[in-house]
Amino acid sequence: MLEALYAGATEADNVFDRVTHIVVFHNDRQTIPERNIIRSLGGQPEQDMVRFSNFLSPGGVKINIVYHDWLDACLKAKKVLPVQDYDALP
Repeated sequence: MLEALYAGATEADNVFDRVTHIVVFHNDRQTIPERNIIRSLGGQPEQDMVRFSNFLSPGGVKINIVYHDWLDACLKAKKVLPVQDYDALP
């Protein structure tokens, strides 16, 4: 995460602070069940914010939940990459 901060990313204290991505760490070839990822976000308000972010967030911005591989790939490419291949919640 430190490298992302140096590259210009900011870290939010909660999902209500204009979050665009939530990075989930996992082991190689590990798939984490959706319910475990959602539960790890906090209480019901946080879970609802992520599930319905395109309706609740300012400007209708969807919060993307991605595996940390996306962050690694973005740092290597020196640009923000599409999230489709790294989506933790397909």
